[in-house]
Amino acid sequence: MFVQTASKFETDISVRKAGGETEVDAKSSIAVLSLGVGPDEEIVITADGSDGEQAVERLVKLVENDFDLDQ
Repeated sequence: MFVQTASKFETDISVRKAGGETEVDAKSSIAVLSLGVGPDEEIVITADGSDGEQAVERLVKLVENDFDLDQ
């Protein structure tokens, strides 16, 4: 769900564990899974591009709502 949502945006989007150094492409399932983020861990999402702010807002909302797209 996270990768599918990120892929809808033109901007480059990265994600990493909070406090971590490894930043990966948020549009790659394998890359995101390689972070090994657990259910109670925080992540940092960054975006660079024309729709970057919108992308980050949408992904944050998705995570905060436990991946429920209807909220």
